[in-house]
Amino acid sequence: MKKQLIAAAIACSTLFAFGAHAATLTIDDFNNGDQSIAAAGLGVLVSDTNSYRTLTTKLLSTALPTQSAVEVSNGGLHVTNGGGENSEVTVSWSIAPGLVPADATNLGFLFTVLLSDSNITDVGFFLNGNSIANFNIPGNTTNKDLTFSAADGILDDGGTLTMVLNGITGWDLDLDFLGMSYDLPTPSGVPEPSSIALLGLGLVGLGAVRRRKV
Repeated sequence: MKKQLIAAAIACSTLFAFGAHAATLTIDDFNNGDQSIAAAGLGVLVSDTNSYRTLTTKLLSTALPTQSAVEVSNGGLHVTNGGGENSEVTVSWSIAPGLVPADATNLGFLFTVLLSDSNITDVGFFLNGNSIANFNIPGNTTNKDLTFSAADGILDDGGTLTMVLNGITGWDLDLDFLGMSYDLPTPSGVPEPSSIALLGLGLVGLGAVRRRKV
């Protein structure tokens, strides 16, 4: 009887485990490949590439002294601009084909924002140079996860994924994580809720039998 109870309990826990189908894919958690670049003048591209990403910044407007800079350090992406400065920051990654499962649905870009100043940050995503998503990070966002929808299957073929960040004069932003969120289909072997209810009744019955034998 004890073995029957254990088997039933394992079966029940397995059913509930199959019920969780949300998943997350990390594109960059910024824990590796520290980088630091500083703006070099109005309209001048400054770029740095390592095995994790390519980081680029360009000043769109400036005021002396130049303070605009971008760095990946301490597990985060940090963008700063001086009071009279506006920069465009791009981060690029090489995405392998099939990184997101082909049957994934409800695809979304997932951010963890450590801190944004009062300015809205414009975010654009490009795959192989083609625009695939545009949205905004609200101003005064602190320690918050944000998800923005994307077209299902958009990363199936892989390629170069580029994120472009821009705000208004003086914008600052700290990101802790960038990834993809998605749902996977329910496995065909998972029973309907009525079957789970029947299993629960079976467990109750087994417990009653055990009590009568004691």
